[in-house]
Amino acid sequence: MKILIVDDSSTMRRVLKMGVTKAMDGQELVILEAENGQEGLELLYKNTDVDYVFLDVNMPVMKGDEMLRIMRQDPKIKHIKVIMQTTEGVRSKVAELTKMGISGYLLKPYTQAIILQLMQKLMERETAQA
Repeated sequence: MKILIVDDSSTMRRVLKMGVTKAMDGQELVILEAENGQEGLELLYKNTDVDYVFLDVNMPVMKGDEMLRIMRQDPKIKHIKVIMQTTEGVRSKVAELTKMGISGYLLKPYTQAIILQLMQKLMERETAQA
């Protein structure tokens, strides 16, 4: 599995990386990291085989929802599943992101236990669709 983490906070990237690694216990895993949406897109175009993008909403240079919009319009990368990360618990924002085709979201601050639960749900969904 290949995952891209896009977040301007190195601390949040580290917490997420540790949580995902723990959740994927023993499975082959490649984790890429970017500090903003522009870097994230550049990495995606070089790695179109990414399975999941964990994408922060609020970042400098290019916000996460802008990166998501670009992804969903590009046939080369629109298939990639996106998990949004946000401090915004506003239902309208989550509803807007859901309409844009996200696979899930994490509300910050989150713990490794929450990441583990999310990854388990995503894997169950993958297994059910296979």
